[in-house]
Amino acid sequence: MTHALQVSRLAATGATGRLAASGRAGRIAWGARVSWIQWAWAVLAVCGVVFFLDTPFRTFRQNFVAQRSRERLILFTFELDLVALWAIARFYLGWERPLAPVAAAGAAGFAGLLVAAAGVGLAVWAKLALGRWFSGTFGVKRGHELVTAGPYGVTRHPIYTGIILTVVAGGLVWNSLLTLALGLLLAVPFFFHTVYEETLFEAHFGAAYRDYQERVPRLVPFAKRRGA
Repeated sequence: MTHALQVSRLAATGATGRLAASGRAGRIAWGARVSWIQWAWAVLAVCGVVFFLDTPFRTFRQNFVAQRSRERLILFTFELDLVALWAIARFYLGWERPLAPVAAAGAAGFAGLLVAAAGVGLAVWAKLALGRWFSGTFGVKRGHELVTAGPYGVTRHPIYTGIILTVVAGGLVWNSLLTLALGLLLAVPFFFHTVYEETLFEAHFGAAYRDYQERVPRLVPFAKRRGA
């Protein structure tokens, strides 16, 4: 009986070892398969950041007829705080939680990569469409023209929409609940961005901007309501 018990234990140990080895192999294969998606997302994100590196030159010493730089600075500080809290929670406290099980993470990651490409593309397209009217503050430049075509026919603030999409997509790509939460939380200060900007635009453009607000959603593409 003792011999039989030893044999059964050895068999169980062997089975456990095979399962562990299989799991490790699966994780290694999974990591190799998903890494290119993560690299692709990182490249997209870096390219997006690089494209906006000229923001200070488009903002400082510009001729503004109306500006709310104090509110912009306050919201920017809040956004940096959110990013800092995300970094502390993920890399120092280790509070990371997966969004999807391993079996579904590949599909989610690929979907996230597509969303990220759309987000970066929308933000870059919007900056190009604005041209010299782009800046990094809440302001109206002298001679400012109202841009409503192209990406500004998708949402009234396509740069913010693109940033939110890219960060949320990062949550899918990295299978990270914290990164997804960061993207959703960033929507809060970005919403207030739009409030301050639209106050200036309504005062400057008048009925033309109010008509634009009725036709095009605020941040959510294809939404019908004015406040969306």
